[in-house]
Amino acid sequence: MLKISFILPCYNVAPYIGRCIESIEHQDIPQSEYEVICVDDCSKDNTVAVIKAHQRLYPNVRLICHTVNKNAGGARNTGIDAAQGKYVWCVDPDDSIETNVLGKLIKKSEMQDLDILLFNHIYTSESGEESRSGIHKTKDDIQTGIDFTLTQCAPRYLYDMASHTCCLYKRMFLEANQIRYPVIRSSQDVVFVWKAELLAKRVSTVSDSCYHVYRRPESTTGSRGKLRANALIAGSLLYANEVNGLRSLSDNAVIEENLKHEIGLALNDDSRNVLRMTQKEQGLFYQEVQNYAPLVVRYQEFMNRKTKVIFNYRLPYPIWQAMMWMYMMKELMKG
Repeated sequence: MLKISFILPCYNVAPYIGRCIESIEHQDIPQSEYEVICVDDCSKDNTVAVIKAHQRLYPNVRLICHTVNKNAGGARNTGIDAAQGKYVWCVDPDDSIETNVLGKLIKKSEMQDLDILLFNHIYTSESGEESRSGIHKTKDDIQTGIDFTLTQCAPRYLYDMASHTCCLYKRMFLEANQIRYPVIRSSQDVVFVWKAELLAKRVSTVSDSCYHVYRRPESTTGSRGKLRANALIAGSLLYANEVNGLRSLSDNAVIEENLKHEIGLALNDDSRNVLRMTQKEQGLFYQEVQNYAPLVVRYQEFMNRKTKVIFNYRLPYPIWQAMMWMYMMKELMKG
C-alpha cells in the first residue's frame, strides 16, 4: 500500500498547479511511496496540459477528468474514492506544501495510529508578506476528536477548529465513517473537517508549518464579487443544512451551542449581504432561495427576527436598519 495520496481538485489553475505539484514531489520519502491525484473539474484553460506535462516528469502523478463540473467538493470526493494511500492529504492546487515534511508526518501518524494529524500553515498575502499560524503545538498525547474540539477549538468557536488542508487523514478512517465532502457551493471543506474531527478516536498535532496558503483574488475562497454573490449566499442555506446534520454526532452541550451558533451566523451574516445587493441581484437570490424554502422553514429556530423579515418581506436596507435599532432598544428596555 502507498503511504499517502494527495488529492488536488483542479479548475482553471494552470498558472499555479505546477508549483503545487513540484512542492509535493520534493519530499523526504521515495516518490514510489505516494501518489498525486489531480482531478480536473472541467477546466476551461490549459490546466490539463500542465498536469500532463508533469506526468511525464513524475510517474506518481495521476489525472482524472470530470465530464461534468462537480465543484471542489465533488472533485475531492472523486480523488478520495480513487486513492490507494494509507493516508490522505487534500491540497488546494494554488497552494503548496513545505519541503521534506512527509517523513515526520507519516512516522508520527503510524507510530500513534492516528485517525487525524493536524499541523500549522504559512499564509502569504498578495503583497508577499508571510505569517505563520501557531494554533497547533507538538503533542505526545492522543485525544478523541471531541476532546480535541473542546480543549482547543470550542472557546474560539468551531470555525477555528482546523483547516481541512492542514490535516493528514487515515484513509480507512474516512471510509469506515463514510466521510466525504458535501456537494454544496460554499464551505464544504468546513463541514468535512468538522465531521472528521467529531468522529475521530485518535487525534494529535505537531507545531510544524507544513502547508503554504497563497492569497489570490480570483480563487474560490478569495473572490466575493457581485456576480457570484447570489449563488454563494443561496448555497449557505445548504451549508446550514449540513452543519445541522453534525449535531447528531455529539451530545456535548458546548459543541451543540457552537453548531447552533454557526448555523445562525451563516444565515444572518449572509442576510446582511443580501440587503446590500442591487435590486437585480436580490431578484436572482430570492428566485434561488425559493428552491430551498423547506430549509428556511426548518431553520426558524436558528433564525433571529432580522432573517425572517428579510426572507418574508424583502425590506430595503434603511428600513431594516431602523427596525433593528427599535428592536435593540426594546430588548434593552426589557433588561
